[in-house]
Amino acid sequence: MSEFKIKLARIEAFEDGAQGKQVCAVFHIERGPTGFHVPICLQGRDFDDTEVVQAAKNSLYRMFVELTNQSKVWELSPAELERLSKMNLHPVE
Repeated sequence: MSEFKIKLARIEAFEDGAQGKQVCAVFHIERGPTGFHVPICLQGRDFDDTEVVQAAKNSLYRMFVELTNQSKVWELSPAELERLSKMNLHPVE
């Protein structure tokens, strides 16, 4: 499998009422034909551009670690994958 390409797509700053200033770094993640955006919002802090990117990268990393932990039960062994690939659920015409 090819590696993921992760790029910072944009940084947005906005006011969010009671929570004050919000900064949102949006990452574009791509692998082959699949691509998607992941927004990382940081609340109530004033960061310069470098600090925003570092803090957002850290949050993105922690999010994917948690996602890995939560989806670990879905992992199949090589034998299970082979068994599934050999199943023919569609009738042969």
